[in-house]
Amino acid sequence: MTPVVEVLSVGDTLAAARDRLERGHIRHLPVVDGENRLVGLLTHRNILAAWLSHGHPDRERPEAIASEVPVEMVMERDVLTVDENTTAARAAELLERYKFGCLPVVDEHHRVVGIITEADFVHFARTFFEWDARSTAPA
Repeated sequence: MTPVVEVLSVGDTLAAARDRLERGHIRHLPVVDGENRLVGLLTHRNILAAWLSHGHPDRERPEAIASEVPVEMVMERDVLTVDENTTAARAAELLERYKFGCLPVVDEHHRVVGIITEADFVHFARTFFEWDARSTAPA
């Protein structure tokens, strides 16, 4: 799990979301209410879909559209979550089964405390393979 350092709030625009996604080199942003409770999830894909469905992507600049659209208009609302006690194996199973790129981690009050992403598992796999290569290398 990666502790969440970037979230969006209800009322933020797609321009703010795009800035955070680009600045953090991330693809998923939980959307929270005033008490940090999860209300949705915005992905890079949601932003692209909003721009393409807006009307005239061939004549409109993404920046102009993004400054007008609040994140709650395009965010995913029905978000599958896990808690801090969910095992890595279970999280991986859910990501694989539902073809999700992430799972927000919430506490008992549905407040966002972290996020599990495909990148977390890639990092784990790389670390494991490096360890395995060192431990099986001839001395």
